[in-house]
Amino acid sequence: MNLRQLRAFVLIAEHRSIRAAARALFVTQPAATRSLRELEQSVGAELVRRSAKGVELTTYGEALYKRAILILQEARKAQEEIGQMRDGEGGTLNLAISSAALTVLPAALAAFRQRMPRVSVAFNEVAPPYSHEQLESGRYDFLVQTEYDGDMDDGYARTPLFTLPLAVGARVGHPLRGARTLADLHDALWLLPGNIQAPANLLRLAFAAHKLPPPRDVIPCQSIAVALAIIADSDALGIFVRNLFDHQLLPRGLRMVPLAHELPAARVAILTRADSPPTPAAQCFIDCLLDAQAASQARGTQQARG
Repeated sequence: MNLRQLRAFVLIAEHRSIRAAARALFVTQPAATRSLRELEQSVGAELVRRSAKGVELTTYGEALYKRAILILQEARKAQEEIGQMRDGEGGTLNLAISSAALTVLPAALAAFRQRMPRVSVAFNEVAPPYSHEQLESGRYDFLVQTEYDGDMDDGYARTPLFTLPLAVGARVGHPLRGARTLADLHDALWLLPGNIQAPANLLRLAFAAHKLPPPRDVIPCQSIAVALAIIADSDALGIFVRNLFDHQLLPRGLRMVPLAHELPAARVAILTRADSPPTPAAQCFIDCLLDAQAASQARGTQQARG
């Protein structure tokens, strides 16, 4: 088993076609087929099977595919890590960022580009469980996600970035804009990322903290841009980390509903795989995020002192 064979196998699995995989590899179709057959001989099992739909993975193939992605990503990271340790060059950072981190992201990115200007960065939106699968497979270097402020036992290493209370957002002129409690908002339409039934869902936790059942009318929406567009032009409500309102990072037509009671705190945390240390570039970006948050907090303290 070698990386060439695994790379061919992964592309065949993802394209569901040996011909398409060969094109992606810039090799002939017989060469891609040969790599696949060599890998099957190495593991002693049939990995793919032809069907009317194209190439499909066998049970053995499904098992190997998950491992193969991880092996290839770890090999990529190892190669990039050596280059970054040697001269600070090379590699790509793939990150998934929660909207709550937008308050510190621009400063962190600017600092990172000064420190490691030749490392390219690609941003994605946090969308559980897809983003966690990408982190687990090694395709994402780390996540910056908003989660409830409590113990989490999901196998990921966490570095807290900041903790802030939640707030409810509604469009200007919303019929419930004068509400003062979550109970007043229980029957409204809500948009939020993820699954309302998940134990750590922020909306569910906010209502539970006030001994209320979760809202019944909830639309899961994995894209924050789509959710904001709908909330800003409808009677749907959303729940956000309060700093997004303070920094005016939400659409102009969105306002915080002035509830008379506090909502639970949410934690914005940096997640990495516990069994795979960050590359130098990933650790550098993490450090830049922490520095940006410390600087932002210091500015806030100075302003509060007058």
